[in-house]
Amino acid sequence: MDDLYDVVIVGGGTAGLMLARELGNNKKKTLLLDRKKNLLSFTFNTLGSFINLEEFKLTDYCVAQKIDTAVIHSKSFKGHLEIGAYILDKKKVHEELLASIDTDFVDIKLGVQITNINQDLNANFTSVEDKKGIAYKGTIFIDASGTTGVISRKIGLCPKITELATGVEYNVEYLGKPNEAHLMIGKDYKGGYGWIFPLKDKRAIIGFGSFDTSMIKGLKKKLNHILELPNIKELVKKDNDLVEGGSIPITPVLQKFVQGNLVCVGDSVSQVNPIVGEGYKFIFEAAIMASKAIINTLDKNDFNLLLDFEKDWKQRFLSNYNRSKTAQKRVVSLSKFDVLTDFGMILLKLRGNRKNIQTLSGEYN
Repeated sequence: MDDLYDVVIVGGGTAGLMLARELGNNKKKTLLLDRKKNLLSFTFNTLGSFINLEEFKLTDYCVAQKIDTAVIHSKSFKGHLEIGAYILDKKKVHEELLASIDTDFVDIKLGVQITNINQDLNANFTSVEDKKGIAYKGTIFIDASGTTGVISRKIGLCPKITELATGVEYNVEYLGKPNEAHLMIGKDYKGGYGWIFPLKDKRAIIGFGSFDTSMIKGLKKKLNHILELPNIKELVKKDNDLVEGGSIPITPVLQKFVQGNLVCVGDSVSQVNPIVGEGYKFIFEAAIMASKAIINTLDKNDFNLLLDFEKDWKQRFLSNYNRSKTAQKRVVSLSKFDVLTDFGMILLKLRGNRKNIQTLSGEYN
């Protein structure tokens, strides 16, 4: 293509849409590319989040259910946390983001599968190229391609083989309290974890996820087993066989997101919070940080300013992410044994509500 864009974004997911919105609102000529033909098609349709919707200019339209209590289950105990959180409808979140993009400055092209990024003799990135050989030129490039890491893996900012936590879930009839979400750990979950997210109209999402790649093929079977547990049957009733699934990255905490005139944001560099896989809140914030560095770079024509994104991210998130990573490893090791998870529940009950929420939300500061 002959058009030269200020910014070319690869990926129209969580990070890509937020970046497109921010860059377009700042009158930067932006091209958003995605391999999907429908940006509102997902493998997972809901997620739990401690997000402040107003902070990201989103509305209650995105909310599938408001949550005021989180119930943590081990084999023998339950702990109750008073929280302020949401179950979000991913389709509606993305609808709002798409509607807020200024199409006078942002072009969106779908069904485009990027396979390569090209450089000049000075090692500056000049274009991304799709599998048909069509090149898309830009001044700055962004990899927001999610766990596929189309560019971040190719240039070594993300490991070639990414560790993933994978989960499956059903939409089921819900028998519990509408504002209570449930998280389950213990031997029945084989080092993984379970969740029940209430929706409206007495429906809920029940899911099972694992950090163990050897279990991926058996996740649906394991979820069906979990549905027969007495404490689960008190809360949900399976009435269909439609299973959904997806993955989040759980690589070691990364700190390098910028190389020359390339910026990587979101799951392409594992910016999901490690402890419970909370992605949207943290990735939205990272995308806004990145957009500010990109806008400043374009305005001042100084590519060194892109590194401000890394500095800002480390100041805001690095300590939290390292603590969450430590907590994640501890939970995974302890949750394989009921006696240890029961003991952990006793400790949870002894801690203050505020400290438990810090751990659950991944916000320690």
